Amino acid sequence: MKRLLLLLPVLLLAAPSKAFAQSFSQLSQSPGAGDTQIPEPASAAAADESQAAGQYIDFLVRPPAEHAPGAKLFNPVDGRLKSAGRKAEEENSPYLEKAKAGQEAEDIPYLKEARAEAAAQGLDLALVLAVIQKESSFDPKARSAVGAVGLMQLMPDTARWLGLKDTSQLTKPAVNIKYGVKYLKFLWEKFSEAAPADISAEEMKTRTSQMAIAAYNAGQGNVRKYDGVPPFKETRYYVKKVTEYFSYYEGLLESLLE
Repeated sequence: MKRLLLLLPVLLLAAPSKAFAQSFSQLSQSPGAGDTQIPEPASAAAADESQAAGQYIDFLVRPPAEHAPGAKLFNPVDGRLKSAGRKAEEENSPYLEKAKAGQEAEDIPYLKEARAEAAAQGLDLALVLAVIQKESSFDPKARSAVGAVGLMQLMPDTARWLGLKDTSQLTKPAVNIKYGVKYLKFLWEKFSEAAPADISAEEMKTRTSQMAIAAYNAGQGNVRKYDGVPPFKETRYYVKKVTEYFSYYEGLLESLLE
């Protein structure tokens, strides 16, 4: 009995140590164990973050842009800036047939910036203007509920992936157009069979061109998933309107060549 009492303290000390060792072993073998103790190198962490953001954006269906009260939106019916409410009323009217004959291409806001980037990057100017028209109605301060910014409603993560370090610059028309054109051309070359620099109205209506337009709105992941324009009401309407706007701007821009 005396011997047992002498051994009891030793047993009591050993038991917690064994239990601690066992629990530590289980922790170290569990998924993700130790990940929070040793941070990854910055480059690897950034790559993982970029990949995760890319996967999210690839399947993101962007809602229409939102405009501040009193924002002036470009109306292609008469080439004037109008309030958001008035512009919305005319959005569904057959404006392509009743646009005023006296309208000039120079009436288009930010035409200089759009023309410069379209030429520099080899993308049809009418397509660039059509996308800007649908995305923001030429409102550089437009934003969407998911965080898209500016004239071409770029997601900051997309712009960052394209090489823009300071995404706060997306509010500047020239910067937004530059990276918007870059992304639009990337999608066009990925899906469309038409040459990006000189697109005809008929080529805009082909299946692959419609896929490229849809990808700008719904993400390339969704376009690949459905092997065509995704069956989303917003995306199908988006493709329809961009195609209409393209025909309109293609005709209007002819005045620049006369």
